Amino acid sequence: MIDWIRLCVAAEIEKTMFFVRIGSFLAWLGLTFGVISLGMGFVLGSMLPIDDPEALAQAQAFFERRYGGTTAEMVTRGIYLVLGSVVLGILAHIARKP
Repeated sequence: MIDWIRLCVAAEIEKTMFFVRIGSFLAWLGLTFGVISLGMGFVLGSMLPIDDPEALAQAQAFFERRYGGTTAEMVTRGIYLVLGSVVLGILAHIARKP
């Protein structure tokens, strides 16, 4: 009976290791959040009032309170997340190969 359960469990489990699956999931998650952060940084940055310095400072202060950083920091965070996710995805893909 125990051998039958062991065979069923072994057939259900994929041949990749747990940490490879976690790494792949985190790579996709980081890539998603990185692209969202990049998009928000560019879209919100394009809506800034560049002709009025006082309004620009107020808008950047609002974005920092609301989104956790200025538009430049959002773009930088997005680039780092995308690059880190690509590296993690490559490492997970390498570890998946037999």
